[in-house]
Amino acid sequence: MRVNEAVEIVNGKLAATPSISAFNGVATKIAEVKRGCLFIAKDPSEIDGAIALGAYGVVYDKYAQMVDGEIAWIRVDSIQDAMIRLVRYQFLRDNIEVFYVSAIEYAIASQIITDTTIGFFDDGLEEILSFMSKQVGLRSVVIKDEALLSLVLEYTQAVIPQELPFKVLVATLFDTKINYKLSHYTLKLPSLFLPELGSVIEMCVAHHIAFDLGRFCAIPYMCPYFINAHAHLVPYGQTDCVVVAEENIELYKKYAAYIASQAKWGKLVLLLPRGYGEVFDGIAPSEIYDSKDMLKELLMAKDYNFALIFGISEAELLEILMIPHHEPTLMVF
Repeated sequence: MRVNEAVEIVNGKLAATPSISAFNGVATKIAEVKRGCLFIAKDPSEIDGAIALGAYGVVYDKYAQMVDGEIAWIRVDSIQDAMIRLVRYQFLRDNIEVFYVSAIEYAIASQIITDTTIGFFDDGLEEILSFMSKQVGLRSVVIKDEALLSLVLEYTQAVIPQELPFKVLVATLFDTKINYKLSHYTLKLPSLFLPELGSVIEMCVAHHIAFDLGRFCAIPYMCPYFINAHAHLVPYGQTDCVVVAEENIELYKKYAAYIASQAKWGKLVLLLPRGYGEVFDGIAPSEIYDSKDMLKELLMAKDYNFALIFGISEAELLEILMIPHHEPTLMVF
């Protein structure tokens, strides 16, 4: 990238006439600075370090002392805006297509897509320039964060199909067997998410993206944990007592409605933090907890087949299930 081209891309002004004429890359982190790169100074205190490492130019929006008159000093009104402009330039220059998908679709796609020309980006604006600079032979990027759509001028959004592109052989609450193109697949995927699986498959087929359903393992949504009477973990499927945790209220509502409608034979209990009881009235019986410490006792005390906990992460649930249970000891006299 030539100096005058970079100045135009970031909508900046050249503070002095440099002796260099071009850059061989862009860096937004001091650890990624290489000789000849253009450094985006989000933190002005890193400028001296970037120059010492060989940066040929600095983009800045706050006062900076020009300690080296031979490199390019490019003043902009906003570093944020400059980074957005650079990202757009890279997408347009390399003709990279962007696919926008939901969080569920992203989790599925990242497991089954085998095409090495497809990249997955799940971070913020400050990371995407670093991400792009490390990719070789990239033709498409899959994103799930709506905020990132402001970085691109055009994108393709995954669409839930009216008809699933596969045949469902068996569908249970947490597992599904399907037939796709004469092959059978057993997936640890609740049938609740089959529409998202269908949208990912159709996106791949329509855009000639290589994928393999045999690579699917599981996604971090609606993960069932089977427990015994002491609320301890047991191997998958070995009891009729299942616990699921979720922090997102919209997903939680979907899980509750799904279990209530698909497992009418079982007893569902909703474990909710104080203040959320009325939100779920009528779906299933609920119990209120004031702290995570209460959850272990509630899981041990209640009669249920499915306990759906709102307000904690999967990692927090695992911590609760790992708490040892001590039986009361009878004293012998």
